[in-house]
Parts: sequence; C-alpha cells; structure tokens
Amino acid sequence: MNKMSLIEHLEELRRRLIWSLLFFLGGLLLAFSQRKFFLDLVNGPHRWAMQHLDLPVSQYVFRYQDAFISQFKICALFGFVLTFPFILYQILGFVMAGLFPQERRKLLYLYLPSFLALFLSGVSFAYFLLVPYGLQFLALFGTQVGLTPMINFNEYVTLLLILVLMTGSIFELPLGMALLVRIGMVSAVTWRKKQKLAILIIFIGAAVLTPTPDPLTQTLLAVPLMILYESGYWLSVWIEKRKLTVTDTPVSSATLQ
Repeated sequence: MNKMSLIEHLEELRRRLIWSLLFFLGGLLLAFSQRKFFLDLVNGPHRWAMQHLDLPVSQYVFRYQDAFISQFKICALFGFVLTFPFILYQILGFVMAGLFPQERRKLLYLYLPSFLALFLSGVSFAYFLLVPYGLQFLALFGTQVGLTPMINFNEYVTLLLILVLMTGSIFELPLGMALLVRIGMVSAVTWRKKQKLAILIIFIGAAVLTPTPDPLTQTLLAVPLMILYESGYWLSVWIEKRKLTVTDTPVSSATLQ
C-alpha cells in the first residue's frame, strides 16, 4: 500500500475526476451522434406493449423543449454506459492505491463482478419483463373503456429510466446483506428472523415501484426479490463460516511450550 500525503491524495483525485469527466463528455457526444439507435432501443418496451394491443406506437412531445430534454437524458445515460469501463478504471486506480494486495484481489475478483452482475440482471429484468408487461396492462386498462393513449415521450423516458435504474439498484440486495454481515452490524440469524417482515416490505415496495396496480406485475417483481433475499441469507451464512475459520486458528504445540 503506497503512502501518500493528503495533498497528494487530493491532487490524484482531481486528476482522475478530470479524466472521468472528459471520458463522459466523449461518450455523450458519441451517443448523441447515434441517438436514433438509442432512441429505438429505449422505445423497445413501449413498442412491444402497443403492438401486442394493436395500438399505434407513436409518441408525442407537448412542449418545444421536451424533444431535446428527453434525448439528452437518453444520450447522457448511454454516454455513461459507453465510457463506464474507462471511468471505472479511474475509480479503481484511486481506490486501490490505498488497499492491501489481498483487499485489491477481493475488490477486483469478487465484489466488483458481483456488483455488476446483479445490477445488469436487475436492469435486464426491468427492461425485458417488468416495464413491458406493466405498460401493456396500463394501456389495456384504458382501451377497455374506449380511451386511446397519447404517450408523452419525455414522461415515458423518465419513467423507464427510473424503473430500470431502481430495479438494478434493488437487485444489489444480496450484496448489501452480505456487506452488513461482513462488517459485523448484523448476523445471518438476524436475516432469518426478519424474513417474514422482509417479505412484507418486499411486496409493499413492489407495489410502490411497479407502474401498475395489478397483483401480477407486483408479484413479478416481488418473487425475484424474495429469491435475492434468500440468496443474501445463504451468502451471509457462508461469510460467517469463513470468519469463524479465520479466527478459530489452532494453536501450535510450540506456542504452548
């Protein structure tokens, strides 16, 4: 672990923040140049829902600035995604300077891959299942009484980004549970004792997060979260067993003599 003064740490942080900002701006410009492709990608859940109901897939903007604002949101998101490996490199370069070799290995080969895998799983789940079926239900609910949807594109983009990013964050549940056990704030037994309360909170949270009030869509989100909670419990059990293995080292006969 390299020893650096406070001024050196701040200078290193400033340098890496500048590089990260430059990478992001480059990604933003690249995404803006290909914005038609990314807009088509964002429209995927809406297009699927409307086509399954034989409804027009057209979307509208009701203010002059909405077209720019919605496209900027999309380009900013995908610009960040495109440059994320470069930004991540800068973050790791700063953080790992203060870590021991064993901590670096855990960060690179355990914590970081787990974080990315869980987040991407949540994003994919929301994009391919949660949002399309939720939008289909909402549109169907209106057409049954003769209402024709006129979708505000800016509001749709905001809703989609919120649901996708929040679902990706929620899928980090096992990692968060394991981290709390790792630092000793709670134990695996606590997660098991609070399981019924956790299931209640999961269903309440699913009712709040899903764009529709129907039980099917809420259950569609709640079931994976319950599976993730159970996974977090068993991961916590594994971490506690490893901690006991490390602490309960046998005392050698030479030490006793």
